Amino acid sequence: MWIVDNGATLHVISRKEFFTSYTSGDFGVLKMGNDGVSKVIGVGDVCLQTNMGMQLLLRGVKHAPNVRFNLISMQILDDGGYDNHFGSGKWKLTKGNLVVARWEKNSKLYWTKALVAKDSVNAMDMEASLWHQRLSHISEKGLNCLAKMDVLQGLKSAELEKCSHCMDGKQTRVSFKKHPPSRKSKLLQLIHFDVCGPLKVKSFSGALYFVTFIDDYSRKLWVHALQGKDQVLERFKKFHALVERQSGKKLKRIRTNNGDEYCGPFDVYCKQHGIAHEKTPKTP
Repeated sequence: MWIVDNGATLHVISRKEFFTSYTSGDFGVLKMGNDGVSKVIGVGDVCLQTNMGMQLLLRGVKHAPNVRFNLISMQILDDGGYDNHFGSGKWKLTKGNLVVARWEKNSKLYWTKALVAKDSVNAMDMEASLWHQRLSHISEKGLNCLAKMDVLQGLKSAELEKCSHCMDGKQTRVSFKKHPPSRKSKLLQLIHFDVCGPLKVKSFSGALYFVTFIDDYSRKLWVHALQGKDQVLERFKKFHALVERQSGKKLKRIRTNNGDEYCGPFDVYCKQHGIAHEKTPKTP
């Protein structure tokens, strides 16, 4: 158990094995609240794993074997960029948007449970990740440059984990072959084919969809109402027969989007009649 003390000006613990780095020596004495004193025989860093599963790195912790409780100084946490929140008998420690630790008041003192981590790697990772987000997702190289300049409080070096936001932002779509903008030179060399719906209001015939056919050469437009997408293939068969009989020419190619209504039986029909089926790229 650890006492979070607003009056303490130092982090203090009683056990040497808690330290991840340690320097022994004579560092004077601590004055306690009961007018007692306790000798400080070492200074170092302690890495804690809080009850929120976060890593909290305490630097410059005093080792005083005779103290009864481990003390965490709110003043030092404030100086380190942490924020202490109190209210309704509860305490919460945050850094930026991260909740690092929380606990409830007990016997007029704020206590928190924390495990001693074997090393401070995860705590350093948390610091690096926090600065990475604060600086608009700066690169690891840039973060290390700033750390060497000693302008980032609490960060000496950085080794970033994979950032999902950075990965999403750097993704690119697969390129696709661009079609020439020139128009076709003959009728039925290319028909643009699209289905629209469902519409909010039914037509007089009860249709909720409509299908359009546009000839690329002449720009002639055909529009037909449909009651459902399951009628797309049948409507296309009728259109196919009509335009070939009336024009005396063969339908060479159609272009559609990637809708499900153009798959399966529709593709089979096109192949059986030698009609090339182009689909627009899936990228917007």
